[in-house]
Amino acid sequence: MSRKRFLDIWEEFEDWAWSLRNRCLEPLCYIEDRGDHLLVSADLPFVEKENIEISLTEDLLEINARMKTSYRFNRLGVVQRGIKFESFHKILRLPSRVDTEKARARFRSGILEIELPKKIQKKSIEID
Repeated sequence: MSRKRFLDIWEEFEDWAWSLRNRCLEPLCYIEDRGDHLLVSADLPFVEKENIEISLTEDLLEINARMKTSYRFNRLGVVQRGIKFESFHKILRLPSRVDTEKARARFRSGILEIELPKKIQKKSIEID
């Protein structure tokens, strides 16, 4: 096994272990490029709007959300049996730089949607 492959596997394990230690799940997320803006959707069941925190830079989006009640998976393997999950956490690297001042978010029926207008790129002007 190559060193890079080993490090990739180790990184995945560390993420998984961190999630178990902190009783944290990773929400399902989808980034859609709509031309002039990105639309990020995150599935956050068992969460209320007041318990969601969103942090944003030009190229990173972080979502933290606390569940109103903890949730336990009963059908997972022996290692995870009995662990109650209490929150969601996700960091997304955005495919385009965004204008953080114009970002908007809404939360309905367990789905968080974040609209991120793209930052206007520099344009070169040809001299006549």
